[in-house]
Amino acid sequence: MAKVESHGKRSILVDAHVHLHHPATALDDLRQAAASFAAFGIGKAPAVILLAERAGFDVFQLLEAQLAATAEPESLWFHHGDQHLLVIAGRQIITEEGLEVLGLATRTQIADGLPAARVIELLQEADAITVLPWAVGKWLGRRGKIIDRLLAQATPGSLFLGDNGGRPGWWPVPQFSLGIPVLAGSDPLPLPGSARTIGSYGSRIGFSLLEETPAASLKRALRDPTTRITTYGRQAPVLRFISDQARLRIGRKSMEQPA
Repeated sequence: MAKVESHGKRSILVDAHVHLHHPATALDDLRQAAASFAAFGIGKAPAVILLAERAGFDVFQLLEAQLAATAEPESLWFHHGDQHLLVIAGRQIITEEGLEVLGLATRTQIADGLPAARVIELLQEADAITVLPWAVGKWLGRRGKIIDRLLAQATPGSLFLGDNGGRPGWWPVPQFSLGIPVLAGSDPLPLPGSARTIGSYGSRIGFSLLEETPAASLKRALRDPTTRITTYGRQAPVLRFISDQARLRIGRKSMEQPA
């Protein structure tokens, strides 16, 4: 196993919302991600991918036979030349209300369709990093009020907000100004070529990443109110945002057409 330096606090790039939509090309996607992280000048410092796998996906399990194990069941090391990429398991759950909840740094699987409050409760019982990720149109109206209620009920450090690279910068999110930590990620869409965005948008977090227990060290840092979290990378240009949304809707309509 390649040696990863684990002493001392350093600034580490973390893409906190990653989907690997095509298991057969997962290793290629990780190589592309390593190149994206390297573009931000991290040198030999490790970078982190937090998976948010949807129902029916468990790419992390497939990667176990191909990547370097740690002392934890939820983390793996991907070594690409001098670069070290940490891959941490996690899930995306669709709630009864049609919201998304992320359970990061966990292998606990929770079925879709439960009330959001119950999903959050189960993830916190599993010691997951629990995130309410922003999504187009889902934080408005009735569902926006549910988000506000969940945030008002949360204890400090128990719940995070999630931003993503697909949100155009001109789209304001009032909840991001509440003082609740925001974790950013690329959130690649199920579209051709979207894996190229992995690593291009995320959070820069200052902490000590331990080689054998990296997920545990990340959890400790995120739950420490003194940990500094900033955002790196660029969000979607307006034209890309419009194009991506149109392609998504065209794809959904084609899937709904009778064979």
